[in-house]
Amino acid sequence: MRHWVLALLLLAGPAAGQGLKGPAPVESRLGGLPADLAGWRRGAVTDFESRPGGAGLGAGAEFRPAVGGPGVATVYLYDRGMTGLREGIGSPEVEGEIRTAVGEIEAVGQLRRYRVAGRGAPLDIAGPGGRPGLRCQPLVLAFEGGNRADSTVCVGVVQGRFLKLRMTLPATAEDVSAKVLAGFGQAVLAELQPAPPAPVARRAGR
Repeated sequence: MRHWVLALLLLAGPAAGQGLKGPAPVESRLGGLPADLAGWRRGAVTDFESRPGGAGLGAGAEFRPAVGGPGVATVYLYDRGMTGLREGIGSPEVEGEIRTAVGEIEAVGQLRRYRVAGRGAPLDIAGPGGRPGLRCQPLVLAFEGGNRADSTVCVGVVQGRFLKLRMTLPATAEDVSAKVLAGFGQAVLAELQPAPPAPVARRAGR
């Protein structure tokens, strides 16, 4: 059990790259997320951008279930040095980030004693006002010893930066994991995605 919980925590640890350039450091934005968010408690914020060779790698904030127990979620903001990223989820860059993240999860499976046993149907998490927020790829991980986990990677573009969410939970009914993921993803988007503009009031004609 201890090895399995450790593997869950490692899965959501820093992956290859997450980042931002601009006047407001991304670690301050992630550090400004509520300490308790949709049943998850924020932990350390890691600044990848300031590390040697870290340009474009941004920052990541780790969350654990507020009630304790296994499970981990990590929120990343980064840009990989790209500019002009299209907002939302409908771009080749977003699809590329999802493929990269899934490939990273598969690549470390032997080291962390699991294999990717299945892929669920892609799903989307809407942002404020129903706008496209995150596109997600659910995975099922099978660990040595028989334990399984639901591990999902989600990516979107918010204010010109990639927003990535990785969540790993002990395997349960599919709809339960999906509801937990959606609730947390929507809460993150509500904090980081600008609210839609208020409708302009129209004057009544004379």
